Amino acid sequence: MIKTSIRLPLVALALVFLGSCARVSLKDGMQAYDELRYQDAIQHLGKGLEKLNDEPARRAYAASLYETHRFAEARVQYEILAAKPGFSDADRINYGRTLMALKKYEDAEAVFNGILSRDPNNQVAEQLSNSSKRAPAMARDSSMYDVSPVFTNGLTSAYAPFVKDGQVYFSGTRAVVGEKDAYTGLSFTDLYAAPLNGANMSQPEKVSGVNGAYHDGVATISPDGATMVLTRSNYGTGKKLEVNDQSVNTMQLYASTKTADGKWGEPVLLPFCKSTNMYAHPSFSPDGKTLYFASDLSGGFGGMDLYSVTTENGGWGTPSNLGSTINTPGNEVFPSFRSADSLYFSSNAHQTIGGLDIMYSVKRGNAWANPVHLPYPINTNFDDFGMAFTNNGETGFFSSDRSGRDNIYAFVENDNAFSLSGLVTRKFDGSPVEAAKITIQNLTDGTEEVFMSDELGMFENVLIAGKDYKIKVEKDGFFAVTQNVSTKDVSGNREVKLDLELLDLSNPGDTANNGSGDANGNTNLPKGIDANAPYKIPNILWDYNKSDVREDARPYLDYVAKLLKDNSNLRVEISSHADSRGSDFYNDELSNRRAKAVSEYLVSKGVKRSMLISRGYGKRKPINRCVNGIECTETEHQANRRTEFKVIN
Repeated sequence: MIKTSIRLPLVALALVFLGSCARVSLKDGMQAYDELRYQDAIQHLGKGLEKLNDEPARRAYAASLYETHRFAEARVQYEILAAKPGFSDADRINYGRTLMALKKYEDAEAVFNGILSRDPNNQVAEQLSNSSKRAPAMARDSSMYDVSPVFTNGLTSAYAPFVKDGQVYFSGTRAVVGEKDAYTGLSFTDLYAAPLNGANMSQPEKVSGVNGAYHDGVATISPDGATMVLTRSNYGTGKKLEVNDQSVNTMQLYASTKTADGKWGEPVLLPFCKSTNMYAHPSFSPDGKTLYFASDLSGGFGGMDLYSVTTENGGWGTPSNLGSTINTPGNEVFPSFRSADSLYFSSNAHQTIGGLDIMYSVKRGNAWANPVHLPYPINTNFDDFGMAFTNNGETGFFSSDRSGRDNIYAFVENDNAFSLSGLVTRKFDGSPVEAAKITIQNLTDGTEEVFMSDELGMFENVLIAGKDYKIKVEKDGFFAVTQNVSTKDVSGNREVKLDLELLDLSNPGDTANNGSGDANGNTNLPKGIDANAPYKIPNILWDYNKSDVREDARPYLDYVAKLLKDNSNLRVEISSHADSRGSDFYNDELSNRRAKAVSEYLVSKGVKRSMLISRGYGKRKPINRCVNGIECTETEHQANRRTEFKVIN
């Protein structure tokens, strides 16, 4: 009894001590997480959570594992959090991305769809849901690129290549003992350069003059070779690290000028950079007049956005956001150029197989077109970023963590691509249709890619040689259209250009009286004259007293059949009419036979019977003066023997 009475207080004291230690670990871990020191956060939070179940700490622990790409461990933590009432949609986004990184695409899609069921306007969830659905097909080898790893002796990681004057510049880290980056557990990043050796590179060396005690990396050099802009830890105006009000040392952009002896001078902070925000990944435009970079400046569209700033005579303008075509509520980073009008970058919220994916956008005038996603093996379910081209534009380098760490890969672009460009306009007035949904279906392997037309109604993409495709264009309020394209003839022109017209569904006055005119002969009725106006099928003419589809009508009915097959969610009425000669009863029967003849023809061409209702209106709806008792010419009577269709659902 004496031993027991002594032992119980000691056990209680030990439990109190362990709980106190756990709280200290969680506190240290949360501070490390807030300061983006993810490796320290993982160590402290993991230790504390072994003893105490704290939901905010577990959320930070899961996010730290996710940020350091320990996806299998992050998945376990997110699944624990999923049972908690505080599991937010932001948590679900990270959970879904974690599942995508693990190639659990169906599970990821279910997570994103769950978000959309509560928040249909969540753009990131919508894009990632679509990406999850298409990812298995997108991850198949396109054979458009040959990819091989580049070996960087002595470095643990290497990324963000940039090619200039026969040198490949890139960021690199090493395994070190002593002071290290708490984010990665490796050395702080330094800028390296290696001579370009064919399509590969030789032994890298540190770039002298620009590497300091902390992070120095992702760089660009002006076309004249006189100025280098690089991403660097914020030293402020001195030599000590400066932090913002969240105790975070934000990365900033510094410029170094080449001296007379060919060396790089001491980097100087660019005047528009502020410690409250992150600035990174600079890239000069090919003419050197504009600098592009990534930043989390307020007023953007999401996490990191792409910006541009002009430079002239050593001065710098005010940064300008590239807009919603490029930027999303996610992260857009690592801009680079293939040519003056081809911007490459990475995003985790545009179409993605998983993580960051590389894409490009073409500039038209002052606007950037919708981004085009590069296929596998450039993009994978890991982070792929930092595209750099050599002078020939067909070879180059990019970086990826597909091997478990950031590494540089060389690529060769194979000559098996077709360029697809198109213009979507409104039928009859030719005005551009913005934000039309374009679906490219690869009929050979079943893969699909979806994107939108820009404000000029234009779009572009890349097609692979030796495939058959169906291009579908659709937008609310318009009839969808499709067009088949084949790239099996590789000997011809490698450019595919499409002009696609959409027929306005909400303003059928465009075509309601096309070719026949109203009762007064007016053939130019304004749009939207009647919300239920019928679409006249041109050149569907009927012989007097007959209901046989004439040979000259078949091409026009074939057009209608294709239109309806492209829009199989609609229900339409096929209506036929007769001229004024004969009794009402006889003309009702005659026009019914004509409507049924058209319906049967459309069904024979593949239109679903359930889409069609056929009705005859006899002579009750003339479109000119020819009614009972009025003498008319055969031409006037012919105008009333017409067939129309209208959408009823």
